[in-house]
Amino acid sequence: MLKVFIVDDETPARQELRYLLEQFADVEVIGEAASGDEAIECIPEAEPDAVFLDIHLHDRDGVDVGEELLELMARPPVIIFASAYEIHAVRAFETEAVDYIVKPFSEHRLEKTISRVRRLRPKGESDEPEAPRLEQKLHNLLKSVLAEQQPRRIPVERNGKIMLIDPNEIVFATVDGRCATIYTESEQYATSFTLQELESRLSAQQFFRTHRAFIVNLYRTAELVPWFKGAVYLVMQDAKRTEVPVSRNVVKELKKQLGF
Repeated sequence: MLKVFIVDDETPARQELRYLLEQFADVEVIGEAASGDEAIECIPEAEPDAVFLDIHLHDRDGVDVGEELLELMARPPVIIFASAYEIHAVRAFETEAVDYIVKPFSEHRLEKTISRVRRLRPKGESDEPEAPRLEQKLHNLLKSVLAEQQPRRIPVERNGKIMLIDPNEIVFATVDGRCATIYTESEQYATSFTLQELESRLSAQQFFRTHRAFIVNLYRTAELVPWFKGAVYLVMQDAKRTEVPVSRNVVKELKKQLGF
């Protein structure tokens, strides 16, 4: 029996994947986690053969979770990264030992993934040679994912110095002249990017262009407030509780992104 563990912070996504996996006679879903921290706590003890790991978790980067599992476990599971957003390296992943699948999951694509896991799973406790090979291939895929994902630090300027900040610290960004200014919970930083250039460097799942002059971090949004004639504005989770305008033509998409 192939033991599988699911990591996704969205309950419907976990339920859908569990249902599809349970259609395979030789697959048993032995556990679920709704966060990266929960995954790190539960997976080493559960010792699954494979882990379906969402790349964009609310508390941690899924790639970081994959790397930590690799370090923690003597016999690492096959890791299948999942995301609602396709990235350029997907074609390359088709030939890798581990896998990457795009939501919504299709039965046909999932069948290919399960077939790959069956081939990779160690056949017994004495089957040691496969583990190092799997570990190296997992390292290779993690390296590819990191290369293809958005930059993990954003260069900003402060007091004549260049600093690197984690995108998760960004609450919102706006235009100051030609270039974008980034606002964190209590600080602001100048950049050399236009707002459009900054947007291209940020995760499309986490950041949203609400207005021609604003980008917001959806994970740092406190309130969505109805305004005049169908318009809305956002209250952000910074020290000033900044109110950010939302263009009417993106209100529907914004509500969808926020889960309305």
